[in-house]
Amino acid sequence: MSVLLIMGGIGYTLNLNHSASQAIFFSGSGVGPTYFPNALTGILVLLCIVTLIRNFRDKSPENTAMVTTENFGYILATLALAIAFIASWQVFGYFYLNVFVLLTVLLTIYRIEFGIRNSSLVAVVTSVFLTGFLFALFGKILEISF
Repeated sequence: MSVLLIMGGIGYTLNLNHSASQAIFFSGSGVGPTYFPNALTGILVLLCIVTLIRNFRDKSPENTAMVTTENFGYILATLALAIAFIASWQVFGYFYLNVFVLLTVLLTIYRIEFGIRNSSLVAVVTSVFLTGFLFALFGKILEISF
């Protein structure tokens, strides 16, 4: 996990430094919009390296135990549906329809042990209210169009 955090932090920093704020970063004006994120990334990398060194030196049974994830299927399904949601939203638009479908499918999957009919009913009702709330908040109150 530390290696993934290091890679993510470095990737984030590289992306940040090559963004629109690059001119400000190299202008020599001192503290700019990239200063604190770069400092936090440096601290993240340092702490991850310390954690890696400590974990490699510790040979206790608690440290070498295999980590298991009980609901790995739910994690994969959620990740796949999130990717499908973003792709569908970008290709077809219809944000609120995509939100409704995503919430309905996810809630049905998460409650499947209560039966498909009960899970679907709860998922549809919850999705209608949540999608309506999002539409009211973003579409009407904040006037943000997707």
